[in-house]
Amino acid sequence: MDRRTAIADAALGIVARDGLRALTHRAIDSALEYPAGSTSYYFRTKADLLAAVAARLVELSHASFVGIAVTEHDLASVVARYLHDALTHRMVELRARYALMLDPAVAQGIRDVLARALFSLERARELFDEPAHGDGLVSLCEGLIADVVFGRRASKDVAALRMPIAVYLQGAGSSLRGNAPDTGLA
Repeated sequence: MDRRTAIADAALGIVARDGLRALTHRAIDSALEYPAGSTSYYFRTKADLLAAVAARLVELSHASFVGIAVTEHDLASVVARYLHDALTHRMVELRARYALMLDPAVAQGIRDVLARALFSLERARELFDEPAHGDGLVSLCEGLIADVVFGRRASKDVAALRMPIAVYLQGAGSSLRGNAPDTGLA
């Protein structure tokens, strides 16, 4: 792993654990046992560092989704497995994302990247003849994640996550491009 990636990953951990105020170049150097000034060499400002964190979240999310999509063919299952993976193996990323998205000190451009870091609105819209249904699918997925992260929904089980997705896709099925997916409800 290169140093830029290691720094972005360490920043994710610091923000998830201690919040944005704890994120300093010195804290990252300390966490990674790098010589003082190392993080500043790669990312001169905190804004540069936050942009790298947002880009890293996009990269990690994309890799996770692609890894799941190549093994599943049912859209509801792909999305449910992706959510399950995020909620069981990527909670640090989720906590950091929420902390940064909600902090007004984070520039709007970075918050915009973070808002699209987990789900591609553009790709979701491509699934449907009616783009608003893609928007709805992304909103549903964001809600399912928030329910678990904030403690409203206890189950992270794939089947429990899949059910509302399958119901949504069944209802929006007439708008899906091509053949309606096998949602397992018919």
